[in-house]
Amino acid sequence: MLRCEHCKVDLPGEQTRCPLCQNKPVGTPDGSGNRFPRLPNPRRTVSRVLIAWLAFGSVCAAAICVMINLIMPAGGWWSLFVIAGIASLWIDVSLIVKKRKNLPKNILWQVIIVTLIAFLWDFLTGFSGWSLNFVFPILCSCALLAMTIVAKARRLDTQDYILYLVIDCVLGIVCFILILTGAVRVVIPSAISFGASIVFLAFLLFFEGKALWTEIQRRFHL
Repeated sequence: MLRCEHCKVDLPGEQTRCPLCQNKPVGTPDGSGNRFPRLPNPRRTVSRVLIAWLAFGSVCAAAICVMINLIMPAGGWWSLFVIAGIASLWIDVSLIVKKRKNLPKNILWQVIIVTLIAFLWDFLTGFSGWSLNFVFPILCSCALLAMTIVAKARRLDTQDYILYLVIDCVLGIVCFILILTGAVRVVIPSAISFGASIVFLAFLLFFEGKALWTEIQRRFHL
């Protein structure tokens, strides 16, 4: 009788692979016929193949940049910035893929992750303040609009997006704090983000307050 050493089970019939782990069994078939249905060979989806090729291209691009940098080092280690840029891109892409089933949550995570990546880049390049002056407030404002469009287009229940919308409003109010503390030199994007956040938050409290409280109770087990 055939036996799978990985799963430690006996396999009646003439199985060429273990139906549990797909490893090749050892031993001789007992001729009793297959008792398990034949499984089709797994096929890689187009998205997986595309991601694999993009990952391969990213590694090749990083390797070529390092090679050129080693051959012509006069401009400093600029290839490290290329590698950091590629890594930042893949961190963001992996988050998009992982959270793709919950778009409002995905949008909120994009605001947080992209802001952190932008702040890190700003800090490493001398901190001119563009991450706080432009990136953070613009992302907060765009996220409010994006969540609203997604909720209406996909006809989501209020509980499916309201908490993420409130959190984004809170992030928009942080822009006002940045203005008060003088952390931003360009006021217009932060002022717009703050104003939009107050308007959205007021609408949610006045017209969707019950749904918001119900969602808070559900989330925090109150």
